[in-house]
Amino acid sequence: MTFRGTAKRARSYAGQLTLLAVLVALAAFLASGLPRLANDRTDDGLRTEIGRLTAAQRDLTFTYNNRGYVAATPDDRSVRLDDIHAELPAPLPGLIENEWFVAEVGPAPVTVGDRPANTCPHLVAIRRQTGSDRATRIVEGRAPQSRPDGTVEAIAGRDEAKAIGAGVGDTITVQTRYAITRATVVGLYEAVDRADPFWGDMALARISCPNPAEGTRFRATVLTDAAGSLNLAKGITDLSEFSERWRYRLDAQQLTADRVGELTTAVAAARRQPPELTSLASSVDSTLAEFDKRLRGIRALLAVVQAGLLATLAGLILLAARLAVDRRRSEYALLRARGGSVSTIGGRALAETVLFAVPAACLGWAAGASSGNRPDISEIYLILGVVLLAAGAPACYAAVGARHPDFTGHRRDLVADRPSPRRITAELFVVALAAGGTYLVRGRGLDAGAGIDPYLIGVPVLLAVAASLIALRLVPFPLRRLGKLAARARGAVAFLGLTGAGRGAPLRSGPLAVLVVTIATGIFSSTVTTTVGHARDRATDLAVPADAVVTGFAFAPDTATQVASVGGVTRASAFRMESAANLRGDASPIITQAQAMVVDTSTGLGLPAALTGARPGAAAAPALVSSHLAARVGSGGTVDIQGRRYKFTVAQVSDTAPGFAAGVRDFVVLPLQALPVPAFQPVVPNRVLIWGDGFDTGAVRRAADAGQREQTKITFGRELEDWELAMPATVTTHDGYRAELDERGVDGVLTFTFTAGVVAAAALALLAVALTVLAGAPERGRTLSRLRTLGLSARQGRRLLIFEIVPLIGVAVVVGGLVGAALPTLLGPALGLDDFTAGLSAGLSADPLLAAGVLVVAGVAVAVALAVEDAANRRLRLGTVLRLGEEQV
Repeated sequence: MTFRGTAKRARSYAGQLTLLAVLVALAAFLASGLPRLANDRTDDGLRTEIGRLTAAQRDLTFTYNNRGYVAATPDDRSVRLDDIHAELPAPLPGLIENEWFVAEVGPAPVTVGDRPANTCPHLVAIRRQTGSDRATRIVEGRAPQSRPDGTVEAIAGRDEAKAIGAGVGDTITVQTRYAITRATVVGLYEAVDRADPFWGDMALARISCPNPAEGTRFRATVLTDAAGSLNLAKGITDLSEFSERWRYRLDAQQLTADRVGELTTAVAAARRQPPELTSLASSVDSTLAEFDKRLRGIRALLAVVQAGLLATLAGLILLAARLAVDRRRSEYALLRARGGSVSTIGGRALAETVLFAVPAACLGWAAGASSGNRPDISEIYLILGVVLLAAGAPACYAAVGARHPDFTGHRRDLVADRPSPRRITAELFVVALAAGGTYLVRGRGLDAGAGIDPYLIGVPVLLAVAASLIALRLVPFPLRRLGKLAARARGAVAFLGLTGAGRGAPLRSGPLAVLVVTIATGIFSSTVTTTVGHARDRATDLAVPADAVVTGFAFAPDTATQVASVGGVTRASAFRMESAANLRGDASPIITQAQAMVVDTSTGLGLPAALTGARPGAAAAPALVSSHLAARVGSGGTVDIQGRRYKFTVAQVSDTAPGFAAGVRDFVVLPLQALPVPAFQPVVPNRVLIWGDGFDTGAVRRAADAGQREQTKITFGRELEDWELAMPATVTTHDGYRAELDERGVDGVLTFTFTAGVVAAAALALLAVALTVLAGAPERGRTLSRLRTLGLSARQGRRLLIFEIVPLIGVAVVVGGLVGAALPTLLGPALGLDDFTAGLSAGLSADPLLAAGVLVVAGVAVAVALAVEDAANRRLRLGTVLRLGEEQV
């Protein structure tokens, strides 16, 4: 068996081998491209998640533990910056983007020059931070210099100097608890790049005064040099007021999702065993741990979809291999009759297939690799498996056929379609394995330590195959009954088609299983997408129970009216939200804290009738209470609102309520109109719900801030500017909140995964139908040739195919649809869909358009079947088949 002879035979059967090669290329593309695309989106989600953190949360900051009173001269500990970097647990040292040493006093109250101290002084920190010479540009005065008299020199930003009222030459005095520190401002600077992480924890901020009537004050930072920081330390006897920190910035662009586990472990190790005399402050490990939890759910869902698609392609490869071998049974029988061994025939088929399968797999892998960057760890094994399956299946089919020749001439209609006991036993084993696997997955959940859980991958495919086997044994009975009924009607097309389908052609285990698996994968993908989407819609409706919600510190009583006057706003309603109200139950004096909402229940929030119908005069107001809180307060109690205690009774218990984000366990909703609110202490709103379309959020914010200024004037008799507001108004729109839920962390991967799953499943279903029709084309061609001599027209021939193929498609759609819709419920504990639904239980939802989409795909499948049949009939030359007895390729 020479290479030239193998290539010559491969060219002779290039059509069949090309079909097999196309399937191999598709499988290789899905095995490499889909995970790579998902990995890219996952990595982007991780980088976005880390990028949203503040500097205090994101950076690894080691603080020197200064304790007690010291008299020794302090050291310059910036020299430890590289040493601590090197001591970080792997892989952290290679992921550090930048590093700084920080030594500072404050922030603490400051006075400038000889000016009298303000009752609400600004807060200033005097800091030395390495790299300040590169991050700043002196615009007035000069940089700090070492002074032999121990004077501390500093530079201030232009905005900072203006905020605290200091200029070049002024002395600022920072008074901590145990010391008074002075520094001379010798220059003003501007930042080279305000976006540089150098400035991450030094932003000029406006904060409220301890007494709200005094307005707000600034918190600022001025910079000194190494000599200045040592002079600061010398002037402080209690070094607990002198902070020294080593700050390391993680490079988000180097972070990849496959390293989240080891990164979390490394940060935890650095927290447990920090460098000597330091402690670590960072929340990046908790962020990584939460991301990893959600990532495991995404990987599990992606594995289910990928397994279904690859299982479908594996089934198609087996069908194509069987088709190629069936076309050459005469050749193999002749070789066997001339003394060829079984191994020779199998080797010949293997060699011919390898010539097409290996290049096709390489092309598919190259196309998949070009779609993304980071490969999945299982990529190479999946592609090797595809190649082995594609190369080995034809060889095995050819060898088995040569060992067990078929003397029926492949006339399936002459052979009773009765399964053997061995086959029945195998099918029952598959059904039992699917049922047992489902039970185990539900019982054990997702194996967090297994990476891609093999149980979770295998069970959906097993369920689909088991369902197809059950359908294969049950469906022929009603089809035969329909065939008998069709025999009584006029015309033979329906009778012949239904009888053929009921006899088992083309309703056989291979094509049916492939179709059921791919349809189940598509329905599963669509069901999960719809379920998560509907849950997020409900979560959005709870958190923003209007078109937008405005949040502030305190609004004047007429703020809602002012907001309603903004163009595009049709209605506005104000209410008060207490984030930590004290509650006492009637049966227990223990104080419990919960979120409390006081709202006019006539505004149409969908609250229960007990609240909307509440009227003043009752001893206790009816309240909507969360289930978790109701178990502790009993039938009623009291709640503190703005320092005044109001009585309430539990009128209704619910797990959710409009205005509270999903996942809030302790809340109470009180009807404002039923509370005995005194005129001298009205309930001041801090939220405004607005309804409308096309309104300008900036205009809404300005109207709300005007209401806050008015309320400050009412309360304290003092006018405030917008920049003096302790809590400027924020506007959260319903659409914006919903979009944010889709963009959090890895959630974007979820949408991509199931969109790809639905599209790929639909395409593979059409391909499966086409291959099934192509596999039965020679047998139907001989039948049509005989029927043509009896007067069967071409149109009736197409109708005959419809009657044969529609039962296959219909059964596959019904069975696959049921399996796909049931999978989220059957595998619910392992899928962890609740991690993607913003705190609500995922439940199960179906898209009404899904049924229409399935019908469209089924209709297109019938059209594809007819097109493939016509093409096969033209190639088979039906006019010569009956006359010459040919079996054309």
